[in-house]
Order: sequence, then structure tokens, then C-alpha cells
Amino acid sequence: MAHRKSLYNVCFYKPFLCLLLLAGFEKAATAQSVQANTQNYVTISDTSQLVYGATFPVVFKISCYGGGAVLPNWKMTIQPLTAYLIPAQTSSEVAQFGPAPNWPIKYFGVKFNPGNSQSSWSNGNSTNLIGAVSSTIPLSGSELTLVQQSNYAMVASDYFSMAYDFVLLGNRQMLLLHRDNYSVVLRVRLYNQSNTLLSQYDLNLQLGIWPQYNSIPVNVPQYPNLIQLQNGSGNVSLGFSSDLSFSQGVEATVSDGLKVSSNDGRYEIKVQAAANYFSKSGALTTIPVNTLKLTPTQGSTVISTSTYTPVNLSSSQQTLITNLGSEGRVNYYNLNYSTKYNSNQSAFIGIESGVYTTQVTFIMNPL
Repeated sequence: MAHRKSLYNVCFYKPFLCLLLLAGFEKAATAQSVQANTQNYVTISDTSQLVYGATFPVVFKISCYGGGAVLPNWKMTIQPLTAYLIPAQTSSEVAQFGPAPNWPIKYFGVKFNPGNSQSSWSNGNSTNLIGAVSSTIPLSGSELTLVQQSNYAMVASDYFSMAYDFVLLGNRQMLLLHRDNYSVVLRVRLYNQSNTLLSQYDLNLQLGIWPQYNSIPVNVPQYPNLIQLQNGSGNVSLGFSSDLSFSQGVEATVSDGLKVSSNDGRYEIKVQAAANYFSKSGALTTIPVNTLKLTPTQGSTVISTSTYTPVNLSSSQQTLITNLGSEGRVNYYNLNYSTKYNSNQSAFIGIESGVYTTQVTFIMNPL
């Protein structure tokens, strides 16, 4: 377990991989339905991508049809029907090395691509309203949520599509893969607000892994488990200098403020305040630390395999970042501290001027 502590001040002043998706359709007896189709043929010819990972844009799209009724608060999921990729055993390497093994699906993921999605015919802003999970979703044998109780209600005769990128989560273990074709069936399901299945659609995802032999990395660097605050994130100040700042709140963002590396790329970052209230001159005050919201986002990292959970500070540990890939890379995260849009904004009204502080600890745990 690695720790990094930081002091935060709040100052108050007066006023090669080939993908092919083949579809098989199965639909429940209902007006609403989903379908899916492949969009791009993806090729990986360099095994360094197996180690470091890669993102392939718009590999498939899920089309949604509203039928003849309104469908509010709908839910959409995706599930690999096996927890592994199944090799075709057609490669010449079968004779040389023996049958290729089944390969865990956990080294792959999908990510919503709103920029290449198509909004509803009836609402040009539906892509933003849907509320799809925006972070990379690592695949597993479980049913995984793409949309949880959508804020956009499908209307009669509706149509829109949701584009998804395919993400290869780099890992040195991927070098053990045989050159061959692999496949896995992904099932997309649509539910109503009562969690009743309305429609489902199966995608036969085929992956051809055919890198050149001479592209295999010889020396893959080892990365220690490391967490580091940088770029001034070890001492962050929020200044309240006007009436407007007291009523509407203030914020500060530290770009690439958190640096994290891991030997296997699987970790979580938790955050914990020293107390539930800010201190002034060494004594606790009545200003709760949960008035300060901490939001992590992807920094200058080229490929992100992290999921982010904004938190209001607390003396209890809270999960801020979860990462399930990116072995052999250093990840950088932006840190935003904000009192804006906070239900406890009134806690700042009428307080004495001065410097109010709290200590925040970042904790890295392996997964």
C-alpha cells in the first residue's frame, strides 16, 4: 500500500488485431428493440500494442428503435457469453506450439463514443441525455451496465444509435497469445424501468491476432507501485475573495496533479480527509470537509483504462479511481477541487476571515 499526503488550504477573505462483428438477432415480443452492427475493421500488427494497450474507435454501434410507445428510464447492458476468447485453432502455430489456450476476456473493454453516435430523430440532444457510462468498461463474464435508467425516454417511432470503441487493455501476459483468430459472443440487452427484458441482440466478435514475429518487444520495462502528487497538488488553495465566490463557490484544477504507476496496471486510489471539519489555527471549525468536492479526470495519459468517481471529502476512505489495465505505463490524473453547486454552500456564509485547512491522504491499493 502506498500513501501520499497533501495539505489543502481554503482561504476566506471578507467581502495487430483484426475485429469482425457478425450479428445474430433475437428479440422479445415488444415494440422497443435493439440491434447492432460492425463499423470498422481493426488491425493490429505490432505486439507492443498487446503490452501497452490501444483504443480502436467506433468498432460497433447499437441501434435503438422506439416502436409505438414511450419507454422511460430504460436500461441497457452488455455481456460476453463466455469469460474468455475462443481460438479457432487454424494457425500454423498449433502444430508448432500446440493448441492455443482460451484467453480471458478481462484484457479487453468497450467505451461509449458520443461524438460518433447518432441522436434521436425527435431530439438532437438525446446522445447527451442518455446517461451512458462514459469510462472504459472492462469486459468479464458478468452482465455489465452500458446505460442505467436513462434520462432520455424513447418515444414512438424513435431511432438513435450508440457508438462504441473497442479497448485493448495492455498487459505483458498478452504476449503469450498464439497468432490465431479468436471469437466471443457479446449479448446486448434492453430492459424497461421495471427491469423486464424487452429485447436482446448477439454479436459474434471475432479477433484476429497476427502480429509480426519481429515486432515482439524484447525488454518490457518494470514499473513499481508508485503514487505521487506533483505540479503543486501537494498544497492547493481555494480563495474566497468576493461575495459572489461565497454564494456560488470556487474551484481549482491541478493538471496531471496525480502520477500513478503499477507493475500490473491493476489498482485503486482512495482518498481520505484527516477529519470531518476544516481546522483553523489548529482547532476544528464548523465547516464540514464534505463542502469540498474532488473530481479526478484523465490527464496527459494517452490511453485511459481508469474509471473515475467524484467524491465529497470525508474522514472515511472513498474510492476515487479504479484502474484495470495500463501495465507498463505511467498514468497521470487531473484533480479538480470545487465548492460549486454544493448543497452545503451556506456553510461558508458569515464565517470569520482566515485560513482553514485539512489534510488529505491518497491511498493506492492493488486489485
